[in-house]
Amino acid sequence: MAGPRVKLVVTADDFGYCPRRDEGIVEAFLAGAVTSVSLLVNGAAAESAADLARRHQIPTGLHANLSEGRPVGPARQGASSLLSPEGFFLGKMGFREAVAAGSVSLPQVRDELEAQLIRFRQLLGGDPTHVDGHQHVHVLPGGRMPSWA
Repeated sequence: MAGPRVKLVVTADDFGYCPRRDEGIVEAFLAGAVTSVSLLVNGAAAESAADLARRHQIPTGLHANLSEGRPVGPARQGASSLLSPEGFFLGKMGFREAVAAGSVSLPQVRDELEAQLIRFRQLLGGDPTHVDGHQHVHVLPGGRMPSWA
């Protein structure tokens, strides 16, 4: 009797970061080296990456981002525990330090992640196949990230 069938999933993240990276990711998908992608909805090339994902029917997840670039949600409108005074996310270490210090507002995290999910749906026309975290934001020690469950 055969054991359970195992399916290896190889996900390329940071899809939508820049066109050149996206082209390489698509090339890897078409060659069979990658089985899915994770889209940065606040990335500079998010719209063109979404077009590529649709065109090539690439299974696409949301690459939840709380550390790089600008937010897509309500935090854009003013002061937020997630942002620098210049309106950018705090960066990988800045975000980790803010979480450790207890200065990150979980409602603001929830609002930003919900806005990213909405933006994903706008770009792709449906729900993500999976959700993971940019710079492993989903596994931060002491950080309770909200779920949509």
